[in-house]
Amino acid sequence: MTDIELVERGPAVVVGVPVVGAFADLGRLVPEAWRRLRSSLDGGPDHTLAEVSVDLGDGRYHETVGALVGVPEVADLRIPGTVYSYVPSGRWAQTIHDGPTHAIADSFGRLLDWIASGHGEPGRHKLDIGYTVDSSEGPHLLAVRLA
Repeated sequence: MTDIELVERGPAVVVGVPVVGAFADLGRLVPEAWRRLRSSLDGGPDHTLAEVSVDLGDGRYHETVGALVGVPEVADLRIPGTVYSYVPSGRWAQTIHDGPTHAIADSFGRLLDWIASGHGEPGRHKLDIGYTVDSSEGPHLLAVRLA
């Protein structure tokens, strides 16, 4: 990955379906959360969909799959049965993943390797922007907050 950049991101919120589990279980739990979210959004307004992941330690993660909005706009978004997960501002390493969704984990791995090669220390937050309501494939912006 040579297209990685360091950027300052402002705060945001993902309004969506929460998932808490061990890394090994996320491959089953996260797709189910996306199905639940998509059924809630069916016929609703178009949203920028994203997944925020927070490393809880000991191999456990808190994920939220949902609509990404700025902090000022969060009061205007109502999706039944969802939670609000804060995405902190700060310095982030990011890249574009332009391949199949099942390969996103590999791209995150390369992004983490790039950070570890002298560009900082990864923080607990990861962000994946690029999902669609109709599940169509397309590019994703992947980002890791630096500690």
